Amino acid sequence: MSKKKSNKNKMTKDEKINLGLKFMMVILFLIGAAVFSYPFVVDSLNNYIDQQRIESYQKELQEKNQKETAALKKKKAAENAKMAAKGTSIPGMGVVEDPFEESVGHNTSPGRAYFAQHTVGAIYIPKINISLPVFDTTNDVLLDKGATILQGSSFPIGGKSTHSVITGHTGLPNKMIFTEVDKLEKGDKFYLEILNEKLAYQVTKIKTVLPNELDTLKVVPNQDLVTLVTCTPYMINSHRLLVTGSRIPYEEEMKKQIQKAKEYHKQRFIEYIGMIVLALGIFFYWVWRKIVLIRSRKRQYDLVFQVVDEENKQNIIGKTFCLLDYQGRKIETQADDFPKTAISDEAGYVVFKQIPGNIYRVVLDTTTQPYLKAKIARVKDSRFKIKTKKGLLKKIGKSKERNYQMNWQGGRYEEKSSQR
Repeated sequence: MSKKKSNKNKMTKDEKINLGLKFMMVILFLIGAAVFSYPFVVDSLNNYIDQQRIESYQKELQEKNQKETAALKKKKAAENAKMAAKGTSIPGMGVVEDPFEESVGHNTSPGRAYFAQHTVGAIYIPKINISLPVFDTTNDVLLDKGATILQGSSFPIGGKSTHSVITGHTGLPNKMIFTEVDKLEKGDKFYLEILNEKLAYQVTKIKTVLPNELDTLKVVPNQDLVTLVTCTPYMINSHRLLVTGSRIPYEEEMKKQIQKAKEYHKQRFIEYIGMIVLALGIFFYWVWRKIVLIRSRKRQYDLVFQVVDEENKQNIIGKTFCLLDYQGRKIETQADDFPKTAISDEAGYVVFKQIPGNIYRVVLDTTTQPYLKAKIARVKDSRFKIKTKKGLLKKIGKSKERNYQMNWQGGRYEEKSSQR
């Protein structure tokens, strides 16, 4: 059957306003969801980029000449020994008065090569899902991208009489970095992978101090320490949180914890991308369905189904079916606009001929349950698509033909698709 244009079922002013309000509500919801999820998505994206940076550095390090890496480690070990010999120097003092004073998360990135040049390894804290690149110096640019080694402290390759200080931001809007370091407790472990050297540390001391109280960052004779430094309290940043770990043996089973920290951010990034794609998919599907509904209202279609008694193998004749709106209410239009009732003929067919595209309910006479739901799937179709409750609909043959058969059983019916 061909489609015909209809001017009798145009959207009323109230319907247009209602549709406009729905559209605005959906847009506002999406904007609100985007604003709410922005910090999480951006943090996830930045952490994902961090993982790529770490992997790129580790791959580059593996490709380097082992002698070159060994020479660099030897050089850093000599510098650590020289620093330990002084014994009284406080890391950062005279070089960086306060590593967080000038860094506020608004610096322009100098480019990928700059970060690659200063990357020396990674830090992993499985308890709080931290997996960050470690940079060889502390400045406002590097602090915004990862963890940094504080000038004047030992280079983190381990060894007796070394005390490395690793700094990281708390509360950046686009990246967590050390925001959750305050959740660490004594006994928790963190790991460093610097110049192919894998080091494990266990938290032994947690202390909150003023920004100028850095005496505890000095080298302690015969001890191998790493202190994590960040701002506290959150968003106030008046003090510094010092979390100190003592060196413990690195065991192979720790690899699983490190891998877990690495995979966490990759998995979270994939999940966020999936949710964004799903949300956009639902939105565009909703918009598409509304467009189909509006366009179909300007055309006319047939609503056809057959009523049969499969048990007794006979057609059901003379039953009256009523057409209602999508909420199950009586359709308030002029009587001659289109048929609101139809009676099953000798072949059991119920035909509502040339009715405007919309969403309808079809019920038996004056009953309301069960009902058939009819809508236009595609504007170019000639017939309505019919659905009913789950488990009552079986499609047989080509569904594009939109032919349906309803099984009548003692007044109770089930609907299933068939070819006419």
